[in-house]
Amino acid sequence: MRLFLIFLSFFACTQLFAQSQDDTLYIQHNSKNEISNKTDSILDFGRTMLGKPYRYLTSDGRVLDCGGYISYIHAYAGITLPRSSASIATVTEKISLKDVKKGDLMFFKGRNIQSTRVGHVSIVTSVQGDTIEMMHSCRRGIIIEKYQTNKHYTSRFLFAGKLPQVYPKDSLSVDYVLIAEVVEIADTLERGDTIKTIHRQEQLVSMKPIADRDTTHSPPQIVKIIGVGDIMLGTNYPNSSYLPPNDGKDILLPVKEIISKGDVSFGNLEGVLLTGEGERKKCSNPAICYAFKMPDHYIDYLVDAGFNLLSIANNHIRDFGRTGTANTIRILENSPINFAGLEECPYTTFEKDGVRYGFAAFAPNTGTVKINDYTNAKAIISHLDSVSDIVIVSFHGGAEGATMRHITRKREMFLGENRGNPYEFARMAIDAGADIVLGHGPHVTRAIDIYKDRFIAYSLGNFATYGRFNLSGPNGIAPIVELNLSKTGEFISGKIYSTKQIGEGGPILDEQNRALKEIQQLTRKDIPECTLEIEADGSIKHSNASEGDTPE
Repeated sequence: MRLFLIFLSFFACTQLFAQSQDDTLYIQHNSKNEISNKTDSILDFGRTMLGKPYRYLTSDGRVLDCGGYISYIHAYAGITLPRSSASIATVTEKISLKDVKKGDLMFFKGRNIQSTRVGHVSIVTSVQGDTIEMMHSCRRGIIIEKYQTNKHYTSRFLFAGKLPQVYPKDSLSVDYVLIAEVVEIADTLERGDTIKTIHRQEQLVSMKPIADRDTTHSPPQIVKIIGVGDIMLGTNYPNSSYLPPNDGKDILLPVKEIISKGDVSFGNLEGVLLTGEGERKKCSNPAICYAFKMPDHYIDYLVDAGFNLLSIANNHIRDFGRTGTANTIRILENSPINFAGLEECPYTTFEKDGVRYGFAAFAPNTGTVKINDYTNAKAIISHLDSVSDIVIVSFHGGAEGATMRHITRKREMFLGENRGNPYEFARMAIDAGADIVLGHGPHVTRAIDIYKDRFIAYSLGNFATYGRFNLSGPNGIAPIVELNLSKTGEFISGKIYSTKQIGEGGPILDEQNRALKEIQQLTRKDIPECTLEIEADGSIKHSNASEGDTPE
């Protein structure tokens, strides 16, 4: 039985990366002498790529970020390593800095200097006295530099290590972070060139010693997904008067009980997290410039409410330039919330209670993963489908405003911008492998739908948008959708909770159930072939009628 479980674990790992045989993850049981004998060939091969940009794409589809580069040059010498810097660190024999030799590795913190987690790795090319030269892939490209002369790295140094550590064959105790990427990316990234990405994000596979594994645990038979629309908890621009009372601590409390029920609880973060200043977008009239930045610590309110998945693909994620976007990514990376939607982070994968989730988000806006690039979208979603149990897709699309509640099944324009065809996009996404599609962007509630037993919400409206949003009429009501899916993604049942925002905003439950009634009416009118039954109490059932696309 033990041998079977070991085989099964390794089979699962290799299946994740069927596209590349070289990505099979195991630790070569080489002697340290054998590894040492290969050091020169590893370094020589590494030098052939000096000057290549960070995330350089090799001919066999590997992306050479820091961990990818180290893994790749060792693979050249027949030494198979995990793919990320954090995982490589787990298979090293830690040594002190004074003991490093040519070919050893050095590990550093990532962008968050307060963290103790490994976020970067380099390989030592030479040691002369107290001077260490290291070779690595960083934002400046693949380079060799002196460790001691770069304060960025000396301040972030964690430890050095020898590779690989030799483990007893029957007691591997390694956390592997699996990353493999296929990226078509311009070398001139900093100049903002178009980037099309087929991106494989980090997937954590925990491999405990066999004796310590819980072999009785199995994924839940039903997965609960909570979905809401736009979230903007107040903005400190143009001044703090646009922040909610009690510094926003109470704004999500009326709906916390519902949000926290989800295995996955999703929303669209409409703005950046930024306490300080940033490069505000250009506005013709600053007095009516709708630029949103929530204080950094507002992330705590989202976490406390139960959110663990956010889209950042929208027209406000660049409101405060690179500073605002980078700070938002940094804060989210250091929180329990998963996120995606930008060229820098087009999608993500994560695991909860034994279920593997993939998530991708799309929008028409600058720097986002484009909703109208179906070739790229299909490739991303198809990949996620190959490595995930459930694939969640979000889109920010469709025309905006109270008069734009209806699904047109056509391309929708807003202020001259092509906001996509939500009906067509949702079906394309499901055909590519999505199990649930959650839309937002029109700032009003739209119809719901089902296609091939997969749930679609075309727009979830303004959920929690304080201070700067129009909340009159249909703009002030929004649903919370609670969806029960099988562990393979089929829709089983659901429930709609109606919320409203009054005054300056903030969601509360609506006893009049206006969002529910709106969805019932719009679904009957816009998607008359929809086989979902939406009851007066908000419950959603599937009539199990034959599903298929019925284009006009």
